[in-house]
Amino acid sequence: MRGSALALAAGLLLLSCASENRSHLQRRPIDAAPTSGWARVRLDGEAQRNMGGLWIGDAEGNSIPFMIEREGLWSPQILETTNYLSGKDAKGNPTAEFALKFPSGWQVREREQLRLDLDLEGESPWVARVDISRRMENGGFLTLERDAPYFVYDLSNDRHTAQITLPWDAERYRMTLVTTQGKAPKLRGLRVTASTWPEQLEADEVITPGMTREISKTAGEVWTLNLPSAERVIAADVLLKAPVAPVYVSLGAVDKDSEGAKRPVLTSLGGGTVWNLPALQTRATRVALSPGIADRIRLELPENVALDSVKLLIRHEVLLFPAEASKPTFLHLGGRAKQAPGNLGALPPSRVVYGRTPLKLGVTESDIQGLGIILDKGDQTRPWLAWVVGLLVLVLGLAAFKLLRSSEG
Repeated sequence: MRGSALALAAGLLLLSCASENRSHLQRRPIDAAPTSGWARVRLDGEAQRNMGGLWIGDAEGNSIPFMIEREGLWSPQILETTNYLSGKDAKGNPTAEFALKFPSGWQVREREQLRLDLDLEGESPWVARVDISRRMENGGFLTLERDAPYFVYDLSNDRHTAQITLPWDAERYRMTLVTTQGKAPKLRGLRVTASTWPEQLEADEVITPGMTREISKTAGEVWTLNLPSAERVIAADVLLKAPVAPVYVSLGAVDKDSEGAKRPVLTSLGGGTVWNLPALQTRATRVALSPGIADRIRLELPENVALDSVKLLIRHEVLLFPAEASKPTFLHLGGRAKQAPGNLGALPPSRVVYGRTPLKLGVTESDIQGLGIILDKGDQTRPWLAWVVGLLVLVLGLAAFKLLRSSEG
């Protein structure tokens, strides 16, 4: 009796404090997988906006574990260096040696190239050649042979470049600065970013945004790029009016709540180097970005650079999950995520799935298996919380009275 009374009182108390909103629950059928194993499903804009609460379930409503597909060659990834050593060689040239610490599941050649941003400090003018050696698997250091050597320099009035790009084919690298003009700079550190050739990037969709030029207090041009709806942008093709030598451009997502703000709130998406030199028959337009969902993007150009056109590359999120052949599965949206047991990330890595065509999502239907969003009623409960507490005390009192009488009997 006492247990049932406590359960009833606790249930009433919970009902008085919160309710469940199920009005937005929906699910979308996923095409049945032709064979058992890893399956991919590509999310559209509606599904991507519900990333925080979506889950995959079977016909009985059991949650199926899934992972978000790692984007492989798409976005740049900063790598942590380890066993970093710096000093000077026998000829007094600054040198550094380092290995790379890979993210979970990564290996050598996960990206095509490594971009090294060098932290250099020196008295200009100076020019230094960069010699690179790398240690291959089960071997010693080998010099990286190139048709044209790497150079970094600071000529005061000329641009200061401290960035070089290497092929990613080793775990450990050695770098030496050989001064060819002036005094050798100090090498204070470096940052390594794994990336790919931007021209390799493909997209699910390419959008030409509406463009609005802003009045900028800086010397360069600033443009706002407007998309019809919020999309997941992974790269931009920025064509500059010729002639223009390599320059760095940056892009950032404009916060949706900053419309009336004096200054827009920006989330950096990154940037890259572009140029347009028709006389030399060379130009570069592709800028790889850290993916972000936005409907407005701010593009900043340096001084004396004019914009010709912009196209934005869109790519949707892809989910990976273990699918049984011909068994129906559903993508649940609009509520809370139903947690699946275990951790798929603990499985040994498998690359077989990345070449498979993704399964498609069906039309939206109502979801009786979804988990609603718990709403806190807050102040609305206060006028009658006293009655709930009083009822609780009364039920407990009756239970105690009956227990007392039974013990006396």
